[in-house]
Amino acid sequence: MTGHKMTPKLTQYANLFKDARERNANEADTVLLLIKMFEDILNYDPLHGEISKEVSIRDRYCDFCVKIDGEIEYIVEAKSASHKTLKDKDIEQAENYASRGGINWVLLTNGFDWQLYHLLFAEQEGIAHDLVFNFNLVEEINNPDKIWSFLKLISKEGILNEEHETFLSQKKVLSPTSLIKTLVSEPVLTVLRRELNRNCEFRLDIEDVFNSIRDVLSKDALMQAGDLCYKKKRKHKRHSKNNDTAPKTEEHDSNETVNIVKDHGHRPWL
Repeated sequence: MTGHKMTPKLTQYANLFKDARERNANEADTVLLLIKMFEDILNYDPLHGEISKEVSIRDRYCDFCVKIDGEIEYIVEAKSASHKTLKDKDIEQAENYASRGGINWVLLTNGFDWQLYHLLFAEQEGIAHDLVFNFNLVEEINNPDKIWSFLKLISKEGILNEEHETFLSQKKVLSPTSLIKTLVSEPVLTVLRRELNRNCEFRLDIEDVFNSIRDVLSKDALMQAGDLCYKKKRKHKRHSKNNDTAPKTEEHDSNETVNIVKDHGHRPWL
Protein backbone atom coordinates (compact mmCIF):
# COMPACT_ATOMS: atom_id res chain seq x y z
CA MET A 1 0.00 0.00 0.00
CA THR A 2 1.30 3.45 -0.95
CA GLY A 3 0.99 6.77 0.80
CA HIS A 4 -1.29 8.09 -1.95
CA LYS A 5 -3.78 5.30 -1.30
CA MET A 6 -3.74 6.31 2.36
CA THR A 7 -4.21 10.02 1.59
CA PRO A 8 -7.98 10.19 2.36
CA LYS A 9 -7.56 8.63 5.81
CA LEU A 10 -4.39 10.53 6.61
CA THR A 11 -6.10 13.79 5.61
CA GLN A 12 -9.14 12.88 7.71
CA TYR A 13 -7.07 12.45 10.85
CA ALA A 14 -4.91 15.48 10.14
CA ASN A 15 -8.10 17.55 10.09
CA LEU A 16 -9.41 15.86 13.24
CA PHE A 17 -6.22 16.74 15.13
CA LYS A 18 -6.43 20.33 13.83
CA ASP A 19 -9.99 20.54 15.13
CA ALA A 20 -8.87 19.06 18.46
CA ARG A 21 -6.23 21.76 18.84
CA GLU A 22 -8.67 24.52 17.93
CA ARG A 23 -11.12 23.40 20.61
CA ASN A 24 -8.26 22.95 23.08
CA ALA A 25 -8.86 19.20 23.50
CA ASN A 26 -7.32 17.62 26.58
CA GLU A 27 -4.98 14.63 26.69
CA ALA A 28 -7.76 12.09 27.28
CA ASP A 29 -9.62 13.25 24.15
CA THR A 30 -6.39 13.13 22.14
CA VAL A 31 -5.70 9.57 23.31
CA LEU A 32 -9.16 8.46 22.15
CA LEU A 33 -8.51 9.99 18.75
CA LEU A 34 -5.10 8.34 18.52
CA ILE A 35 -6.50 4.92 19.40
CA LYS A 36 -9.13 5.30 16.69
CA MET A 37 -6.39 6.20 14.20
CA PHE A 38 -4.34 3.16 15.26
CA GLU A 39 -7.39 1.04 14.57
CA ASP A 40 -8.33 2.61 11.21
CA ILE A 41 -4.88 3.17 9.69
CA LEU A 42 -2.40 0.94 11.52
CA ASN A 43 -4.78 -2.06 11.70
CA TYR A 44 -4.64 -2.75 15.42
CA ASP A 45 -7.68 -4.31 17.08
CA PRO A 46 -8.44 -2.82 20.53
CA LEU A 47 -11.16 -5.43 21.09
CA HIS A 48 -8.54 -8.19 20.99
CA GLY A 49 -6.14 -6.49 23.39
CA GLU A 50 -3.76 -5.07 20.79
CA ILE A 51 -4.16 -1.61 22.30
CA SER A 52 -4.20 -1.26 26.08
CA LYS A 53 -4.84 2.02 27.87
CA GLU A 54 -3.26 3.17 31.12
CA VAL A 55 -0.92 0.19 31.34
CA SER A 56 0.89 -0.16 34.65
CA ILE A 57 4.63 -0.67 34.30
CA ARG A 58 6.07 -1.14 37.78
CA ASP A 59 3.76 1.39 39.41
CA ARG A 60 3.99 3.86 36.52
CA TYR A 61 1.29 4.30 33.90
CA CYS A 62 1.82 4.96 30.20
CA ASP A 63 -1.01 6.41 28.10
CA PHE A 64 -1.37 3.25 26.04
CA CYS A 65 0.72 0.49 24.57
CA VAL A 66 0.60 -1.68 21.49
CA LYS A 67 0.63 -5.44 21.97
CA ILE A 68 0.88 -8.41 19.64
CA ASP A 69 0.20 -11.87 21.03
CA GLY A 70 0.14 -10.34 24.50
CA GLU A 71 3.65 -8.88 24.27
CA ILE A 72 4.21 -5.12 24.45
CA GLU A 73 5.84 -3.96 21.21
CA TYR A 74 6.00 -0.26 22.05
CA ILE A 75 4.46 2.26 24.36
CA VAL A 76 2.78 5.48 23.30
CA GLU A 77 3.32 8.63 25.32
CA ALA A 78 0.53 10.94 24.20
CA LYS A 79 0.31 14.66 24.75
CA SER A 80 -2.81 16.70 24.16
CA ALA A 81 -3.31 18.13 20.68
CA SER A 82 -3.12 21.57 22.29
CA HIS A 83 0.42 20.72 23.50
CA LYS A 84 2.08 22.50 20.58
CA THR A 85 5.70 21.52 21.05
CA LEU A 86 7.14 18.16 22.09
CA LYS A 87 10.01 18.78 24.49
CA ASP A 88 12.95 16.83 25.86
CA LYS A 89 11.18 16.31 29.17
CA ASP A 90 8.37 14.53 27.31
CA ILE A 91 10.66 11.81 25.98
CA GLU A 92 12.43 11.64 29.33
CA GLN A 93 9.12 10.81 30.97
CA ALA A 94 8.44 8.12 28.38
CA GLU A 95 11.96 6.73 28.83
CA ASN A 96 11.28 6.39 32.54
CA TYR A 97 8.19 4.28 31.88
CA ALA A 98 9.88 2.15 29.23
CA SER A 99 13.02 1.49 31.26
CA ARG A 100 10.99 0.02 34.10
CA GLY A 101 9.60 -2.62 31.78
CA GLY A 102 12.65 -3.11 29.56
CA ILE A 103 10.72 -1.79 26.55
CA ASN A 104 12.98 -0.53 23.79
CA TRP A 105 10.50 1.33 21.60
CA VAL A 106 8.58 4.50 22.46
CA LEU A 107 6.29 6.63 20.31
CA LEU A 108 5.83 10.24 21.42
CA THR A 109 3.00 12.18 19.77
CA ASN A 110 0.43 14.93 20.18
CA GLY A 111 -1.32 14.00 16.93
CA PHE A 112 0.60 16.64 15.02
CA ASP A 113 4.22 15.65 15.71
CA TRP A 114 5.18 11.98 15.64
CA GLN A 115 8.52 10.85 17.06
CA LEU A 116 9.63 7.23 17.33
CA TYR A 117 12.54 6.46 19.66
CA HIS A 118 14.65 3.37 20.18
CA LEU A 119 16.03 3.08 23.71
CA LEU A 120 19.18 1.44 25.01
CA PHE A 121 19.65 0.67 28.68
CA ALA A 122 23.10 0.44 30.28
CA GLU A 123 23.65 0.12 34.03
CA GLN A 124 26.65 2.42 34.11
CA GLU A 125 25.57 4.84 31.38
CA GLY A 126 21.83 5.18 32.00
CA ILE A 127 19.35 5.46 29.12
CA ALA A 128 20.36 6.43 25.61
CA HIS A 129 17.91 6.95 22.77
CA ASP A 130 17.99 7.18 18.99
CA LEU A 131 15.39 9.23 17.15
CA VAL A 132 14.18 6.87 14.43
CA PHE A 133 11.71 9.19 12.70
CA ASN A 134 10.14 12.59 13.20
CA PHE A 135 7.36 14.12 11.08
CA ASN A 136 4.38 16.45 11.36
CA LEU A 137 1.13 14.87 10.19
CA VAL A 138 -0.66 18.18 9.64
CA GLU A 139 2.10 20.29 8.09
CA GLU A 140 3.35 17.47 5.84
CA ILE A 141 -0.03 16.10 4.74
CA ASN A 142 0.84 16.98 1.13
CA ASN A 143 3.60 14.38 1.29
CA PRO A 144 1.61 11.22 2.07
CA ASP A 145 4.35 8.87 0.84
CA LYS A 146 6.75 10.22 3.45
CA ILE A 147 4.14 10.03 6.22
CA TRP A 148 3.13 6.49 5.34
CA SER A 149 6.75 5.35 4.99
CA PHE A 150 7.11 6.13 8.70
CA LEU A 151 3.67 5.09 9.95
CA LYS A 152 3.87 1.69 8.26
CA LEU A 153 6.92 0.91 10.44
CA ILE A 154 4.69 0.96 13.53
CA SER A 155 1.64 -0.59 11.86
CA LYS A 156 0.67 -4.12 12.82
CA GLU A 157 2.07 -5.49 9.56
CA GLY A 158 5.27 -3.49 9.96
CA ILE A 159 5.85 -4.72 13.52
CA LEU A 160 5.18 -8.33 12.53
CA ASN A 161 7.69 -8.01 9.69
CA GLU A 162 10.18 -6.19 11.97
CA GLU A 163 10.31 -3.29 9.52
CA HIS A 164 11.08 -0.88 12.36
CA GLU A 165 14.15 -2.92 13.30
CA THR A 166 15.34 -3.05 9.69
CA PHE A 167 14.83 0.68 9.27
CA LEU A 168 16.82 1.41 12.43
CA SER A 169 19.71 -0.81 11.30
CA GLN A 170 19.79 0.87 7.90
CA LYS A 171 19.67 4.32 9.45
CA LYS A 172 22.63 3.53 11.70
CA VAL A 173 24.69 2.15 8.81
CA LEU A 174 23.96 5.24 6.72
CA SER A 175 24.43 7.72 9.57
CA PRO A 176 27.04 10.50 9.20
CA THR A 177 29.22 8.77 11.77
CA SER A 178 29.19 5.44 9.95
CA LEU A 179 29.65 6.96 6.49
CA ILE A 180 32.55 9.19 7.52
CA LYS A 181 34.40 6.47 9.39
CA THR A 182 33.99 4.17 6.40
CA LEU A 183 35.16 6.90 4.05
CA VAL A 184 38.38 7.40 6.03
CA SER A 185 39.04 3.71 6.64
CA GLU A 186 42.31 2.39 5.24
CA PRO A 187 40.80 0.18 2.49
CA VAL A 188 38.79 3.10 1.09
CA LEU A 189 41.71 5.53 1.44
CA THR A 190 43.92 3.07 -0.43
CA VAL A 191 41.49 2.85 -3.35
CA LEU A 192 41.07 6.64 -3.42
CA ARG A 193 44.82 7.17 -3.42
CA ARG A 194 45.24 4.73 -6.30
CA GLU A 195 42.62 6.53 -8.37
CA LEU A 196 44.01 9.98 -7.52
CA ASN A 197 47.54 8.89 -8.39
CA ARG A 198 46.40 8.20 -11.97
CA ASN A 199 46.14 11.95 -12.51
CA CYS A 200 48.99 13.04 -10.29
CA GLU A 201 52.60 13.72 -11.30
CA PHE A 202 53.85 12.46 -7.94
CA ARG A 203 52.69 9.72 -5.61
CA LEU A 204 50.27 10.78 -2.91
CA ASP A 205 50.52 9.53 0.65
CA ILE A 206 47.44 8.08 2.36
CA GLU A 207 47.78 10.72 5.06
CA ASP A 208 47.42 13.43 2.40
CA VAL A 209 44.22 11.82 1.16
CA PHE A 210 42.92 11.56 4.72
CA ASN A 211 43.62 15.22 5.47
CA SER A 212 42.01 16.38 2.23
CA ILE A 213 38.84 14.40 2.88
CA ARG A 214 38.67 15.75 6.40
CA ASP A 215 39.06 19.32 5.16
CA VAL A 216 36.12 19.10 2.74
CA LEU A 217 33.75 17.66 5.34
CA SER A 218 31.51 20.07 7.22
CA LYS A 219 32.22 20.78 10.87
CA ASP A 220 28.79 19.38 11.81
CA ALA A 221 29.57 16.10 10.06
CA LEU A 222 32.95 15.87 11.77
CA MET A 223 31.42 16.54 15.18
CA GLN A 224 28.93 13.71 14.63
CA ALA A 225 31.69 11.35 13.54
CA GLY A 226 33.63 11.83 16.76
CA ASP A 227 37.36 11.13 17.02
CA LEU A 228 38.98 10.49 13.66
CA CYS A 229 42.55 9.42 13.21
CA TYR A 230 44.65 7.44 10.78
CA LYS A 231 46.80 4.62 12.11
CA LYS A 232 49.98 4.81 10.13
CA LYS A 233 51.89 1.66 9.26
CA ARG A 234 55.54 1.93 10.22
CA LYS A 235 58.21 0.33 8.09
CA HIS A 236 60.73 -1.69 10.08
CA LYS A 237 64.07 -2.56 8.51
CA ARG A 238 65.30 -6.10 8.92
CA HIS A 239 68.87 -6.80 7.86
CA SER A 240 69.74 -10.04 6.14
CA LYS A 241 72.34 -12.31 7.63
CA ASN A 242 74.20 -11.90 4.35
CA ASN A 243 75.85 -8.49 4.70
CA ASP A 244 76.11 -8.19 0.90
CA THR A 245 72.36 -8.30 0.58
CA ALA A 246 70.49 -4.99 0.72
CA PRO A 247 68.37 -4.50 3.82
CA LYS A 248 64.79 -5.67 3.46
CA THR A 249 61.78 -3.78 4.69
CA GLU A 250 58.58 -5.18 6.08
CA GLU A 251 55.37 -3.42 7.00
CA HIS A 252 53.80 -4.17 10.36
CA ASP A 253 50.64 -2.72 11.82
CA SER A 254 51.55 -0.26 14.50
CA ASN A 255 49.40 0.30 17.54
CA GLU A 256 50.67 3.84 17.64
CA THR A 257 48.04 6.36 16.59
CA VAL A 258 49.57 9.11 14.52
CA ASN A 259 48.10 12.55 14.89
CA ILE A 260 47.86 13.83 11.35
CA VAL A 261 45.60 16.73 12.05
CA LYS A 262 47.41 19.92 11.32
CA ASP A 263 46.37 23.35 12.45
CA HIS A 264 43.47 23.99 10.06
CA GLY A 265 41.05 25.24 12.69
CA HIS A 266 39.59 21.77 13.30
CA ARG A 267 39.03 20.08 16.59
CA PRO A 268 41.84 17.68 17.66
CA TRP A 269 40.95 14.09 16.89
CA LEU A 270 43.14 12.32 19.46
